Amino acid sequence: MNEGKSSGGQVRKANKRTGAVTLSIGVACLLIALALGFNVGGLADAVPTVAKAVWGFAGCAAALLVCGIAALLHKPTPQELVSQGDERNKTIGALASTRAFELFSILIPIVALGLYSFDQVTLVGMLVLIGVEVVAFVAYLIWIARIQRSM
Repeated sequence: MNEGKSSGGQVRKANKRTGAVTLSIGVACLLIALALGFNVGGLADAVPTVAKAVWGFAGCAAALLVCGIAALLHKPTPQELVSQGDERNKTIGALASTRAFELFSILIPIVALGLYSFDQVTLVGMLVLIGVEVVAFVAYLIWIARIQRSM
C-alpha cells in the first residue's frame, strides 16, 4: 500500500520536472525572440532573415509555454498515477522511446543529405543536423551507462 503512494509521488515529481523544463525552454525561446525583435546587442544583424527567426522562436515559445503551464497545472487522478507507475506501462514507454530514438538516428542523416543534395540547406545546416544527432546519441550512451551502474 505504501509502495503505491511512493510511486505516485515519483510520478508527480517527474510530471512537475517535465513541466518545469518545458516552461524553462519556452522562456528561453521567448527571450531569444525578444532579443532578435529588438536587436539587443546587434543580435538581429547576425541572422539573415530576422522576421522568420523572431516568428519561429516566438511560435516555439508560445507552444512550449502553454504545454509547460498545462503540465504544471495538471493534477493526475489516482487512476493516472497507478497507470503511470505500472511497470508494464513503464516498459512500454521505454521501448517506444527507444524505437523512436532509433528512427530519429536513421532519419536525421538521410534528411540532412537529401536537403543538402537538393540545395535546401547549406553545408553548415547539414552539419548542425548531424551534430544534433551525435549529441543525442552520446547522451543516450551516457544514460545507459548511468542506469547500468545504478542497477
